[in-house]
Amino acid sequence: MTVCSIRDATLEDADALTALINSIILIGGTTTHLVHFDAEQMRNTYVKPILGISCLIAEIKGHITGFQSLEWSDPEWRGEDRIALDWAFIAIFVAPDNHGKGIGKLLFEQTKKRALYFGVNTIDATIRADNQAGLRYYTRLGFTDYDRMSARPLSDGTLVDQIRKKMHLFS
Repeated sequence: MTVCSIRDATLEDADALTALINSIILIGGTTTHLVHFDAEQMRNTYVKPILGISCLIAEIKGHITGFQSLEWSDPEWRGEDRIALDWAFIAIFVAPDNHGKGIGKLLFEQTKKRALYFGVNTIDATIRADNQAGLRYYTRLGFTDYDRMSARPLSDGTLVDQIRKKMHLFS
């Protein structure tokens, strides 16, 4: 496992996080995001969203190698996939050249502590069905499948299935 430090994201990290997520979007195939982010969108979507619980950064020698966000389910959302208010959504992005080094596991250990502290009952991870590495990552952490959403359109109209995984933190 790579030695890295985990810390809270700040608004000043938005440019570096934007560069990281845009490099992942450019490669394609692992995220539902297809359009590149700008720093303002990064701040509003992941660093300090309205329903945000935490956004943690992994660094190796001062270089950001990944981040993980956790956000409450939206009480105003009335869509068909609405979930309970004590659930939270998780997302992770690790720089492609740092995959397989244990960074995701370290981020999740700290994210889980935050979730427990704030009383999150269940964490939802929704992953593209064709993202085998992402599916394996969440399974290894202990997430279990609970739903499959078929033919979800990406922003360019491409249809992809998504697997929904969950982890209950409290019984």
